[in-house]
Amino acid sequence: MTAPMKFTPETVSAVPESSHAEMVNEVKDRFRYATTRYIKNLMEQSDAVRKQFAPSFYELMDFGKEQPFEEGKDNSGIYGLERIYEDRAVITPYFGCASYCRYCFKKTRTLAGDNKVMAEENIDAALEYIRADSRITTALITGGDPLAKPALVYKILEQLSAIPHITKIRIGSRHILFQPDRITSELAERIASYNRVDPEKPLASKNISVGVSINHADELQPEVIRAVQQFTKRGVTVRGQMVLMKGINDNVATLKNLLDHFLAVGIVPYYLFHCMDVVGTYHMRTSVQRGLDILAQLAEFSGTYSVPYVYVTPVGKHRVAPGMQLDYEEIDGKRYIRRKSPYKAERFLAFSGKKSLPELHEVDEDGYIVSRYLDGNDTYLPY
Repeated sequence: MTAPMKFTPETVSAVPESSHAEMVNEVKDRFRYATTRYIKNLMEQSDAVRKQFAPSFYELMDFGKEQPFEEGKDNSGIYGLERIYEDRAVITPYFGCASYCRYCFKKTRTLAGDNKVMAEENIDAALEYIRADSRITTALITGGDPLAKPALVYKILEQLSAIPHITKIRIGSRHILFQPDRITSELAERIASYNRVDPEKPLASKNISVGVSINHADELQPEVIRAVQQFTKRGVTVRGQMVLMKGINDNVATLKNLLDHFLAVGIVPYYLFHCMDVVGTYHMRTSVQRGLDILAQLAEFSGTYSVPYVYVTPVGKHRVAPGMQLDYEEIDGKRYIRRKSPYKAERFLAFSGKKSLPELHEVDEDGYIVSRYLDGNDTYLPY
């Protein structure tokens, strides 16, 4: 094939099967493909794991945003620092991963980017920015995957833990799944050393937690559970978050089984994310209503199964709950969810440093942002 084949969701059925293998090679040229030996073994054992990491010719489909967010900088212009909320700041010390998830919302930064590392001056500037604003009480260290570069995490933790108004530090990672053997007792001990409870002055405490992305119970193999225990037995809370995806976890039995595993091994269920409309994810995205229906069926069980369900827009998370009536709007033949956000435009612009709202967002009469989010659908494509 001399040129990439252009196809859309409407014409995907016309793509000849004989072209699929060559198109997968094109995908690998465009978006980085890498897996660890551990993930490769899991892919051979589990279809749900394979679908998350194996490149698909569907990734060439004319669909999705190249870059949903302007990752890596906020209004201060500091590389690796982001902020859209008053009380939270995000630090991304490393934009690479040991394995690459095909649905990653930072796809063009991680799978097609340069895996850039924050320079020492960037880290120092980011921490000074946080230190100077007492409204910021939570810092999230994310990626890429920060635990792939633990020395950077230690440097950041050392300084963050000394900032009086930072009481909550969260580390977002999937490295626990990618290379569970790298989560050593020494690493966990070092991270746990910054965890501190002050009974006399509770708000002077420092709570360190780890957020791990696990989408299917097949991922919770003994090695991964032991890696999680390295943190939990040292008093570090581990929270589990999931991305809802077609053919992977988009039914009640599968999602309940995953939550059962979380609760059994001490992982606190945290967020259920709707799969974002990034390039190459059309075949993985359900409708938002699908997630609401699953959670409605889980409602008969313990409240621990009532995880917050969110879809993410450039202005922040939108929480949706069973029983909520979704308001749809059609734009250029595509279905969007139109909803008033919990965020005031004035505050979003001030914290993000942007001069205007993102496309498909507007301000209502009360000053709140109204967003339009591209919905998925429940038609399955084989992959």
